Parts: sequence; C-alpha cells; structure tokens
Amino acid sequence: MVGQQRLEHAELGVTDLDDAVSFYTDVMGMIEIERSSDTVYLGCGLDENFDIAVTEGGTGTRHFAVRVDNSDELARYERNLDEEGVKTKRVDGEEPNQVEGIRFSMPMGVDMELVLVEDMGYRHSDEARVPGRSSVCPVDIDHITLGSLNPQENVEFLEDVVGFNVSEVLLKEDESWRGAFTRWGVHHHDVAVLGRPDGTEYNLRHIAWTMSSIDHMKAFIDNLAQAGYELEVTIHRHYAGDNLAAYFWEPGGNRFEICAEMATLDPNTPTNYCEPGEGYTAWGGVHPPESYRKDGS
Repeated sequence: MVGQQRLEHAELGVTDLDDAVSFYTDVMGMIEIERSSDTVYLGCGLDENFDIAVTEGGTGTRHFAVRVDNSDELARYERNLDEEGVKTKRVDGEEPNQVEGIRFSMPMGVDMELVLVEDMGYRHSDEARVPGRSSVCPVDIDHITLGSLNPQENVEFLEDVVGFNVSEVLLKEDESWRGAFTRWGVHHHDVAVLGRPDGTEYNLRHIAWTMSSIDHMKAFIDNLAQAGYELEVTIHRHYAGDNLAAYFWEPGGNRFEICAEMATLDPNTPTNYCEPGEGYTAWGGVHPPESYRKDGS
C-alpha cells in the first residue's frame, strides 16, 4: 500500500554508472538529486528524498536504510544496539536530505542504516511532484530482498536485535528456513532475506519499486519494452504479501521488481509459517526461469 513503506533508500554497486543512471532517468523516469565524485543519488520525485544511490564497481547492496520517526527513537535504537554488542557509526548528514543516522552491519556483512530525513511528509502526491519526473516513474522504493547463505541468522538479527516483526517464514522440507519477510511497520515486508544456492556469491536478490496500480505497472512495462528491455518474470500475484509483481534486470547488473497492492498487517499479527510446496504465484501458470531462482547480484 502506498505510503506505508519504511525502506528509505538503498545504495547499489553498478557495472557502468553512466548506463545505469541513463536507464533510471530516461526509462524509469527518476530524478537525479545529487552527484558526488563517484556516487549518483536519484529519487522517484514525489518527495525531496533520494531512493537509490549508485556507485560504479561490482553489483549488489552497498547499504540500505530504514526510516525512523524522530531523534529520540533513533537514540533508543542506538543504545539498544550498543547493549547487544553491535558496533554503530553515526552518519548524520552524510547523504542528501539525511538529518541523522546510524550505520551497522548485519551478520551477513551488509551495512544497514536507521535514518531521519528532512522530508518526513510521506506526501507521494502530485503537489509534491519534482519537475522532470516521468508519469511512468515508480511512486517510491518499496522493499529490499537480500540473499544469504544463512537467512535465519539474519532474520533473527532483524527481529531480536533491531526490532523488526517477521511476517512470513518460508520453510524447507527439513523445517529449516528458505527465507523470511520482515516489516518495520505495517507494510508486509520492508526487508526480506532469502537463501541462495550453496557457493553463489551475491547479497541482493532484488530492489522493489512501488507502483500505484496494475495500470501503472502496464504503462511502465510498455515503456521498458519500447526502450528494448525484457521482463525476466511477467506480472503475477505473490503468495507472500499478496502483491502484484514483475521482474527485470537493469543495465547496471541488479534485478528490480515493480509491485502494487502490497498487504498491510497489524503490528501484533503473528508470523505465518509457509510449508514447502506452495506454488510461486496465487494465479498459477507463471513459471520463472532458472535465473530467477539462482541469480542475484
């Protein structure tokens, strides 16, 4: 649901900075907000915040950030992390429109931030539209799905140490975890962690972008096709989150998802444990290629 997302931004590595930025602005319709010597910050253009930062060199997650509501809340999490023996670093004002923040590492080695930003309005409205934003552009960054050889360890860190709620756990035949979906607020998942095939080296399954409707998704996909890009997986409805989704690879080397109609959950909703054998999509008939199950960045 639009306006419920708590993922604030992500920084990705890309194989070619110019190609990636051209795709984000010319095809996805995003706005370039700021540029340093080696990093470009871009936003969806319905508030003043950046949603993605890209730095040339490799692929995958450099760091991601989740929004907190006020300074007192940030200080409380900083104390909690310190008490749990998690080393934190202050990153106040180091990125565009970021007021305060702390950075720390998940067990898998990916850096995570809790941040306060200047534009806290959750406006996502035409009145807040930044000039130059395309009508096909996503509304906001939606969620991040990480890839780990030990998803349970990382999800338990998010739950027990940081304070996330676990929405759903995907179980294997032996009852071990195939992955899980976690939430910071009511959005079904802000951060998910899925297992990856043994021996693979990636930390990012995908970044997801919020679309306002299935019609918005279709317009975006039309624009994608006209620019010469193909979907990896066509529009379908997920079991986890009950959201509409479609996947493609951007030219910087990372998988993106566009999604709409994400479920929201009451904070007290218990974790749902999904038994193995459930299909990929609630609609049936959509069978992702092997690349979707094996590849990440």
